[in-house]
Amino acid sequence: MGLAPLGVLDLSIVTDTLISMLENYVATASPLWQSFNPISSTDTSTDTVTDITTTSSAFDISYSGAMPDAVRNQTGCQLTFSLFHVAEDKFQRNSPMFNQLNQPGPQPGFQQYQRAQPIPYQPLTLDLYYLLSAYANQYKQEQQAMSMAMQFFYQTPIVKFGGPVAGIAGPVFQEFVISMEMESSDELARLWQAITVPLRLAVVYKVSVIFLTPPAAPGLALPVTSMQLAADSAAFPYSQSGQVIGTVRTVTFASLKSTVAQPVILSINTSPAVAVPGPNLRFILYGANLNVATSNNVYLTTPDGTEFNVTGWLDTDTTLQTASRMTLRLPPTVGALPTNAPEPGIYQLSAGCDAPTKYRTNSTPFSVAAWVDTSSVPKPNPPILAAVGGTYMLAGQGFVSGQTEILLDTVALDAAQVTVASSNKVTFVAPLTMAPGTYAVRVRVNNVETPPCWWVVIV
Repeated sequence: MGLAPLGVLDLSIVTDTLISMLENYVATASPLWQSFNPISSTDTSTDTVTDITTTSSAFDISYSGAMPDAVRNQTGCQLTFSLFHVAEDKFQRNSPMFNQLNQPGPQPGFQQYQRAQPIPYQPLTLDLYYLLSAYANQYKQEQQAMSMAMQFFYQTPIVKFGGPVAGIAGPVFQEFVISMEMESSDELARLWQAITVPLRLAVVYKVSVIFLTPPAAPGLALPVTSMQLAADSAAFPYSQSGQVIGTVRTVTFASLKSTVAQPVILSINTSPAVAVPGPNLRFILYGANLNVATSNNVYLTTPDGTEFNVTGWLDTDTTLQTASRMTLRLPPTVGALPTNAPEPGIYQLSAGCDAPTKYRTNSTPFSVAAWVDTSSVPKPNPPILAAVGGTYMLAGQGFVSGQTEILLDTVALDAAQVTVASSNKVTFVAPLTMAPGTYAVRVRVNNVETPPCWWVVIV
């Protein structure tokens, strides 16, 4: 079971941390403990030496997190800091957590602010109540030990420390507040009666808020990167015989940041569709009642008004054909219609039939772009086009001499820098004035731009 990088699994870690800090304070920073060393000064007015050594001397202090009755039979001064009561903190219940209680640096799996999680993924928030007491055969040692301890807790109202949590690399940082609780003598007497040892000087401290480490919560949902909404078209009167409402094509390509170890594949939808000739490059014609006898054929209308029956472009996978969707793919080569794909340009699609009577639905536009082949650099590798002797070569379908433009990002190449060798091949050179960097290669034929294809690196 994974654990959240928050809180502690063991309350004794909190107790041991506070006792260790207290012991270090007494040994190195307590003014009272330091005064136990003999100190002398000279009175310059009388030139006599006055001994201001404290009337007490250093003594042994044993520090413990046990209850007072457990150490009563031991020798020396026993200073106990005992956890005797635990309560749930009602103010922190189900509250959002802040990045590991201000732990420095980003934490894997944790946002800066965490929304409240359902039990058991919400940490248990606790207030710890400690009884601070001293026992010795000499009352002065008891009171001196208590004086130093209370001074430490007064000077340390907020504690920050890093503690271990099994299964989590590095310390898990904690932050809590220590405050003295006002208790009446009657309340303290009842507490000492429960311990079953004679009453001694004591004070109660509250340590809050302590979090008990919960299991790791499930990760948050990834942010939405794209959304699609599809619905059948409205039932207009003529839709009973079929109608079309638009075309869509989804294009995927590898990001420049994509690697085999960490693929980054991006996706865009074009509507009206930008279709290209080539293998397995589908696009969709949406409509209503596209599976009835009057609308089970597809027709292409060219810019000059010529119509072609392109029902053969329907994908052979019949599961892709429904009453509201026809899935098509262009033939792999550009040539004479309808057995080949048309040249790049803007066309119209409609559904209909020729028998027993001629019927056509309304038409909807789509574009045909040149196909640029990037198969030499398969996904998820980013398609970086290399130059040979300073010349870049594009292979594909649909390049038209005199109508093919190439841009590097927003920089349009002039006619002298672009050469259309054939409908399957075009070459270009980058301007000598191009600044070093990575540029997207944009191909336009007959004013229709090909979807994202290559990048080039100018050095």
